[in-house]
Amino acid sequence: MTSVYEKTQGTKIYVSAGVTTQPLPTGSVVWLSAACATKEISFTGGQKADIDVTTLCSVEQEMTNGLPAPSEMTISRNWSPDEEAQYSLYEAYETDTMRSIKVVFPSGNGYAYLAEVRQNSWSAGTSGVVSASFTLRIKGKPVRIAATDVPVTSVTLNKSNVAIEVGDTGVLIPTFLPANATNKTGTFISSAPAIVSVDPVTGQYEGLDDGAAIVTFTAADGGFTATCNFTVTEAA
Repeated sequence: MTSVYEKTQGTKIYVSAGVTTQPLPTGSVVWLSAACATKEISFTGGQKADIDVTTLCSVEQEMTNGLPAPSEMTISRNWSPDEEAQYSLYEAYETDTMRSIKVVFPSGNGYAYLAEVRQNSWSAGTSGVVSASFTLRIKGKPVRIAATDVPVTSVTLNKSNVAIEVGDTGVLIPTFLPANATNKTGTFISSAPAIVSVDPVTGQYEGLDDGAAIVTFTAADGGFTATCNFTVTEAA
């Protein structure tokens, strides 16, 4: 079986600029990015209390779950003197107010939380980097963020002008922006298939006859195009 996983590099972390009352508030909420100074973020669901339901018929002690303790989140990071997200967390600690925290993984999936800051700390050691840490108490339940399609905004090819001889082959490779675009497919077509043939899916091309041709790639999402000009000559 193929393993299933979510990469961490590229995870986005946001802190609300002001006081909030919902994990994922709507309206004119200002989100402050905290990802570029954060080294690790972890969430731990609160442990549920044990309720003893043992009876005279029991053959061993029987327990059931009670109410959970509050969940917690820890944000470990490089201390950043100019980052607004960091100071929003400091302010939440000083004023006993709550902030919304949004964590979005590279896939676009993630979670939103409503939290209060229980503790903050910083440390300056021999590593040469000032580190900081925030411990948050989660209020209520997390809200799941579902991935949405990321549209293509542009496309380019790895080659723009190619001079080849009859019989030469190669491949055109499209690059999509943004890099996390959802649909990275499209179609290649040659303006002169008798001179330059191209596989419509893979971009594999071959020079067939003396002359010129233009190969155009059209992205399936948005119809963005990129072209490569070919000049084909007879083999010496």
